[in-house]
Amino acid sequence: DLPVRLDALTVAKIGLRLAMREERTSGRALAARLGIAETALRRLLDLDHQSHIRQVEAALAALGRTLVADISEAA
Repeated sequence: DLPVRLDALTVAKIGLRLAMREERTSGRALAARLGIAETALRRLLDLDHQSHIRQVEAALAALGRTLVADISEAA
């Protein structure tokens, strides 16, 4: 098995999707909680869109989550 390396923003967005699923929170509900349009939340979840990591962190915080990073030596 080979490890898969993903950039921090992608990992954060995947984590946000998982947190939404765990909390059974819809995109519409989370967007309302954040005070943003549902289309803005869709862009925030889009892996191809270059969102700001702080926006993803804010969405995670609204779901009671926090982003934790780990830095290790390159292989």
